[in-house]
Amino acid sequence: MIDPMANLSKGNGSSAIGDMTGGEGQDVFDMAAAQANITKTDKIRSFMGIISGCVAGILGLTGLEGLACFVVLHFVVSLSILSKMEFNLKAYSRDSLFGFFTGDLQPFALSFMLFWTLFYGLVYLF
Repeated sequence: MIDPMANLSKGNGSSAIGDMTGGEGQDVFDMAAAQANITKTDKIRSFMGIISGCVAGILGLTGLEGLACFVVLHFVVSLSILSKMEFNLKAYSRDSLFGFFTGDLQPFALSFMLFWTLFYGLVYLF
């Protein structure tokens, strides 16, 4: 998160580079706030992986249908997180937009697969 005390959001007439760097050539970036933001988005996405796995298992999705369910729900949740940040990703993270949407697909896909197979087995096999 960019330090709000640096008045970076105000248009004080300086150049675009000076606005982005605080006029000193360096980013003003609070690492504790950035870590808190990363932790919060990881918790949201982890919960999303578990819930979407439950949904895919209960609906009986198999194969690519289940994978499509995970990818769609992951992007919907990522888009909702981005909308909560008012589509100003640079104020909360140093990730690119592509990195924000795809950076955590693999770790949360494992939680998705665990709960997908668990709930599919509970509903349709037992």
